Amino acid sequence: MIPDAAARSLHGFLQAKVQPGSRVLSDGWKGYLGLEQQGFQHTATPLHGDPEAAHRLFPWVHITLSNLKRFLLGTHHKVEPKHLKRYVAEFAYRLNRRSMETNLFDRLVRACLASETIVYKELIAVPEQA
Repeated sequence: MIPDAAARSLHGFLQAKVQPGSRVLSDGWKGYLGLEQQGFQHTATPLHGDPEAAHRLFPWVHITLSNLKRFLLGTHHKVEPKHLKRYVAEFAYRLNRRSMETNLFDRLVRACLASETIVYKELIAVPEQA
């Protein structure tokens, strides 16, 4: 998660999470300017305020974000900002394993055994910023 869509935040995120030389496709937002100088291959497609163009060019982004919104409203009902990072992590975990249904139970048991227990006090605390 990043605090905003400013160039500083976007560039910092990409440097930390995306391999240099990767191809970055964007909608032409000014915050992406200068990515080439940081070692990324950047292709910007200005959308000129057309929401249908955004859906045509980046359909999986829109589908995933729509599914995230439905997940948050349908599963958690009330989303508190201090837990948003955990909610998104749960969504990403489920999304990335949606095709592994045949061995889902075994993987879940292994994950539970390998992870540390979180006590209630830790759960309600404000998570550290990455």
